[in-house]
Amino acid sequence: MDLQTEEKEIKEWISVLYCPDNDILNQISADWQKYRRKLICKLAENFYSDIRRIQHLLTSPVDLMKEFAELSNDERGPWLDFTSALPGKLRSLNLFIRPWKEFCRTCLIPDSDLEKLARNDYTNIFCPYLFPRIPFQHLPDIEKRFYIELNHLIPPVLKKAGYELIRPEEISEISEIMVRKFARAIHSRYQHELKRKGPVSKKSFYMPWISTRKNRGSQYAYDFEDLPEEIRSSNLDNAYHIPTKLLAIGYKIRPVRKGFEVSTLHLSEEEIETMAKVEHIRWCWDKILNGWFYGEIKDTRKKTHPSIIPYEDLQESEKEKDRELVRLIPALLKDIGYEAFPVNPDKIGKLPYAIKPHSSIHRILNETRKMNTQIRKLVTLSPETDKMVKARNNKIEEAIKEIESSYYYAQHIQKTFLPDNLFIRECFPDSFVLFKPRDIVSGDYYFFSRQGNMKIFAAADCTGHGIPGALLSIIGYGILDQAINELKLTDPPEILNHLYSRVHRFLRRNEDGTGLYDDLDIALCTLDLKTNILNYAGVGAPLYHLSERGLIEYKYQNSIEECCESARSPFTSERIQMKQGDTIYLFSDGYIDQFGGRFHKKYQSGRFKDLLLAIRNLSMPEQSDHLYEEFERWRDENDEDQTDDILVMGIRI
Repeated sequence: MDLQTEEKEIKEWISVLYCPDNDILNQISADWQKYRRKLICKLAENFYSDIRRIQHLLTSPVDLMKEFAELSNDERGPWLDFTSALPGKLRSLNLFIRPWKEFCRTCLIPDSDLEKLARNDYTNIFCPYLFPRIPFQHLPDIEKRFYIELNHLIPPVLKKAGYELIRPEEISEISEIMVRKFARAIHSRYQHELKRKGPVSKKSFYMPWISTRKNRGSQYAYDFEDLPEEIRSSNLDNAYHIPTKLLAIGYKIRPVRKGFEVSTLHLSEEEIETMAKVEHIRWCWDKILNGWFYGEIKDTRKKTHPSIIPYEDLQESEKEKDRELVRLIPALLKDIGYEAFPVNPDKIGKLPYAIKPHSSIHRILNETRKMNTQIRKLVTLSPETDKMVKARNNKIEEAIKEIESSYYYAQHIQKTFLPDNLFIRECFPDSFVLFKPRDIVSGDYYFFSRQGNMKIFAAADCTGHGIPGALLSIIGYGILDQAINELKLTDPPEILNHLYSRVHRFLRRNEDGTGLYDDLDIALCTLDLKTNILNYAGVGAPLYHLSERGLIEYKYQNSIEECCESARSPFTSERIQMKQGDTIYLFSDGYIDQFGGRFHKKYQSGRFKDLLLAIRNLSMPEQSDHLYEEFERWRDENDEDQTDDILVMGIRI
């Protein structure tokens, strides 16, 4: 190894060491080859050995029959490359490593991040050793699993080497004293609940991480320090991550000052669900860190468990266990004399599992909490006044949350009538719908239907957003559904004429100028599966067609003023001959009208077209991810609020 390569490796590994002292830095620089053998070579051997243990559960791209010591230099190549790439991976996830002493914490890495790491490993590390080279998204699940499980091994392999993974934002507010208090409170609650529920309920008790012994009754006799090591470690790991779960919904915790009462934290359903997801991620990584893997059945000897899967894939009964643990947190805070207080939303921007508030209601709630925190810094209140202020603040939060709950029920109604993901995939297997309401509910909506050999779909944008826009979307969607699924109309101009004439009549819009003049823009298409001819008719919404010739924009040709209730439709449509591999995009104006960037400008259609061309070779789900990431990057660059509802549909023929 030449000097330049060695210096680069040293910098890479030092960059992911969390707060290293000068002695460690000097030792690494003075004898890198020793540390290299300990880190890269030993870690590579452990990755290889551990993946061999579960090779029956996956399909490996390389031979796993030999021991690591028997491998040739070429055969060791991908394993050394995988290990050498670790610092870059960790930096991309805002993760660091540090030596652990008595206890190794789990680190929360969401499944979406694992998927990105796995895709990158396949493309950049293992592909040079493979033939033929198939795109990652086209690999069978059993082959993809190799790359996923390899990244699952990162924390346990680092643990064997004496290191733990940490995220600075998660540990900045954690102290050993607080963790011990939480762990004792958890154990105390467990003992209390066991005694209250009695022996009949012990098997189904909602704290299953604490007791794994056959004789559960003996748990009554244990003080916390006398607990078996595995159970005590589980308590500690859960305690370490209670602040992390609270951080995910925008709270930090602190001891309650003397003379003040502990105010109970009230959690909304969305906050409970977010924290439950974090708890499940924690539980999965705790199992993985201790040598467990996913398996269809639970096997203690083989260390396989069927629940080591994404939270979304869990059965409802399993999700409820995580929610029960979360609902216990406010009581635990009171037990140890701590209180939760809101944190600046910017502080959780790097947490991939945190709530990302967009709606005006979320912003009002966050700003109210932030204002209260600033006032407390400026003024010292007596216990009586502080208690009164807390009571008023709780009433304000309750009022805001009551409005928020109404919005979420409206969102539930809107989700009920919009096509579900499964039906969309059945209509168009290679497609995506990026749908991001500005204020929980949306004035944008999407429509999919099948009529024999005809597939009919649309993207619509009603005037306004929030509740007014959502009300118009219900009217528009209902009339569109009637035209297509009841009246069986399949000609786009006829469908549009029916839609607009009925909407205008419903809103009592007439020549006298009475009624409402709110309206909607729409791009409506039909695709004949026999001929692959696409019929497009638009009002205020264009269609983009991406093919071998490039990107073609079909501008809308119709005006709402032309509609009437006569049998003959005044609307026109455009016929487009589609070819296999062509892609079409329908969208509202929310994406291109979003303000952002350094100079507070709209995103605009030109930049949007360039982005679509840049991601054209990606799978449709990956395109959706890139579009959302770009939207957030553009919005966050100048700390802009989302200005309108977002709807982008992509369909590959």
